[in-house]
Amino acid sequence: MQIQETLSRLDTLLHQCKLDEAEVCLTQAIAQAQAEQDMESEKLLRNEQIGFYRDCGKFPQALGTAAKARALFENAGDTHSISYATTLLNCANAYRAAGKYQDAFAAFETVQQLYDALLPPTDGRVASLWNNLALLCQETEQWERACSCLRRALELVQNDPDPTRTGISAANLAVSLLRLHRTEEALSYLEQANRILAGKTPSDFHYSAVLAGFGDAYYQQGKFELAADAYEKALPEIELHMGRNNFYDIVSDNLTQTYARLSGSRPAFSGLELCRKYYDAFGAPMLERNFGDILPRLAVGLAGEGSECLGYDDALSRDHDFGAGFCIWVPDDLPEETVQRLQSAYAALPKSYYGITRTEMPEADGRVGVCRQSAFFRRLLGTPGVPWTEQEWLAVGDGMLAAACSGAVFRDDAGAFSGVRRRLALGYPEEVRLRRLAQALGRMAQCGQYNYSRMRSRGDIPTAQLYLAEFCKAAMQAKHLLCGRYAPYEKWLLRSTGELPGSEKLAQEIRQLLCLSPAEDGSQYIESICSCIRKETADMETRPQENTGAFLAENAKALAAQAQALERHKATVERLTELEFRTFDKVQGIGGRAACQDDWETFSIMRRSQYLPWEEELLEQWLAAFQAAADAGRNLIMEKYARMMESTDPAEYAAFADQLPALSPEFVQLREAVIAIQIPWMEEFAAQYPNLASRARVIHTAEDSPAQTSYETYLRGELSVYPFEILYGYGRWVVSLYQSGENLTCLTMAETVRAYGYGSLEDAEKACGETPLSGIPLHL
Repeated sequence: MQIQETLSRLDTLLHQCKLDEAEVCLTQAIAQAQAEQDMESEKLLRNEQIGFYRDCGKFPQALGTAAKARALFENAGDTHSISYATTLLNCANAYRAAGKYQDAFAAFETVQQLYDALLPPTDGRVASLWNNLALLCQETEQWERACSCLRRALELVQNDPDPTRTGISAANLAVSLLRLHRTEEALSYLEQANRILAGKTPSDFHYSAVLAGFGDAYYQQGKFELAADAYEKALPEIELHMGRNNFYDIVSDNLTQTYARLSGSRPAFSGLELCRKYYDAFGAPMLERNFGDILPRLAVGLAGEGSECLGYDDALSRDHDFGAGFCIWVPDDLPEETVQRLQSAYAALPKSYYGITRTEMPEADGRVGVCRQSAFFRRLLGTPGVPWTEQEWLAVGDGMLAAACSGAVFRDDAGAFSGVRRRLALGYPEEVRLRRLAQALGRMAQCGQYNYSRMRSRGDIPTAQLYLAEFCKAAMQAKHLLCGRYAPYEKWLLRSTGELPGSEKLAQEIRQLLCLSPAEDGSQYIESICSCIRKETADMETRPQENTGAFLAENAKALAAQAQALERHKATVERLTELEFRTFDKVQGIGGRAACQDDWETFSIMRRSQYLPWEEELLEQWLAAFQAAADAGRNLIMEKYARMMESTDPAEYAAFADQLPALSPEFVQLREAVIAIQIPWMEEFAAQYPNLASRARVIHTAEDSPAQTSYETYLRGELSVYPFEILYGYGRWVVSLYQSGENLTCLTMAETVRAYGYGSLEDAEKACGETPLSGIPLHL
């Protein structure tokens, strides 16, 4: 028979913890070896079977297999060989596990005699003998003798190429030292074993003994919380490799005693808390040990669909898709082979934690485990990241956006995945929010203010109730939009509404309305809810409608018009930005093509941020002027940078200065007057937001050099290419901002940081102070 193939398949099944399949594999293979009279293969397989039954706690089967294995050698007269000694060592361990201690000691004594005669004293198999004999001494409470055996074993394996043997010996020695209450010494060996065994994939079943040892040590020290945590980690490791055997029962009893010294019972964690603890216990060590080279590129956490991601799970949530687990979001360019290795490593982790085993439904496939980052967002949003167009935003349901922002990210060194979530968490773009709000108000008016009462008047109560439910849903969605939040799916919509700022009364009225009997008229509640929503939307309207009455449809029209104006403005900004980039692409620098000429994302964010605060009329005039210049063959971007060189590189500038359009004294005077207003704005911004300002340009022309262009010089170059009438209009607008106490630099920078996922300059300033924001190049 192909014994190596069989052993390889057996190893795979054991690594995958498929114990039932492994047992069948062994039984069938032994039957095949017997049929083929392949005694050598049967010897090997019987050894495997002894260990399998022993580890699974099936002691009668282990003893029966041990007897058959010994008979194979003894009947053949082969009792003075290394292979017989190895088999006898396995038998001794089976006797020990089954409580046959005299038989175990006798077998160990024979093994020691054979090893003394047949092996050099430094052979690794000798260390295995001492390790296993020590286990027998432990079970017979001969603790000093156990320590002596283990020290001999540890001395022999210190230089073993595979440190696992050192870890096993250190763990076993720690267990014996604990029984002698030499706790500090035991902890030092447990730490050594933990460094060697923690995070292996698949994990070594000896690691469970290390964790249980920590529990015993902490218990002896009176550190019961640490002890309970260690026992909780040990139990799923034991179950993973050996099932719920006698060792599992012992550790479980120890855990119960530990909780008795604390609160009296196992703590109940929310789903998200449980998953975080599971990641810390098993996921982080596995990733750090086996994937340290790519770990900085991974994001880890729990997010997406599921009540636990929203923080709404309860006792009823545990019937499906609940339990320990986490997501590993990988970048799109990570090789598929590496992704598969990650998935295999994740699949080899314990299946339960804190007594909870995850039960997954088919529709929840992919909620935990390894997933490419773009695939995560595409599954929820239909786009590989933040929706780009208004149509993409409107195509996504609120619930899916809420899911994409839900949960928590435990680790994300690169920040790319968190950056997408951060931008999503800012809420809808304003024009999309207004559109959705107008739709919600229109639905409230149609269902609640109109059709509900008409259906009741007709006596069609069932249809009236349908409209009532639709009205309530639209009202809750409207409230979420007013608060800048995504509404979760219907299951949690009412609860979420009640948690919104200032929404307690609204949620209570909706709850009362939904609980009315069909015979009761809910019109009074409907009008109260509409009045609340109408007041908040009226405060948003840039041009409040007069005499709109109580009908929400009029407010919806006003908001839709407001959205349309904003859409027009953003479309103008986008056309101007694209035109500038096409023009920028044609600029020929002195040192060749600049890297920023190939970076549309950064360029578009910077330029959109500059133009979004502009008034629409001025913006359209500048777009028309820019297009006219391009049609005439002028490259205003090139002229802008050329103007800057008057300060940054005067000698080079002198060579082509006469080729630039002349600027009249009136133009220069107006330009400098505008600059004189904007420079203090930049100084004020730098003083208020020093961390962000450190990423912006230096401020003053006096600080220019060939290597850096100041904000003042850049602004002077920018203004110098405006036609006089554009500069004049821009200047009037700047003066109006100044008179109203606004700071254009802050308005521009606020748009910039929002594009990178920060809701305010204060948020970005704080984040920039905590970690470098390499993704936010604030200078233009």
